[in-house]
Amino acid sequence: MKVNGKTIHIQSKQQDIFNKLCNFNNFVKYMPEQVKDWQVTEDYCQFSVPGITTLKLSIAEKINYSRISYAANNDKNIPVNMVIYLDSNGDGTDLHADIDAEIPIFLSAMVKKPLQNLVDMIADRIKAEVEN
Repeated sequence: MKVNGKTIHIQSKQQDIFNKLCNFNNFVKYMPEQVKDWQVTEDYCQFSVPGITTLKLSIAEKINYSRISYAANNDKNIPVNMVIYLDSNGDGTDLHADIDAEIPIFLSAMVKKPLQNLVDMIADRIKAEVEN
């Protein structure tokens, strides 16, 4: 199941946003308040969403200043990937995030809206953090 996030415009250079997104120490600022047990290293971040799952997020692929792909390993053994796209646009950068998860069909209707809200919230929080 693929969830396409909204595109938002950020008043910052592509390179600056890209560098922030490559540093897992920044991720705690982008995640929902429900996230607990936050652990960060240079290579990954790990956290729990109580009652749902524990995730270990690592960078799967980087294309300088334009795309970062994250792989999320979890205790449910459901492959989850998030990709953030950055495009230079006039006085700033357009950011767009997608989540692709191999959710069983019987669960997809139940998780689509929360995943949509998550990917949109992450984009909004990245914008707020970068512009402040």
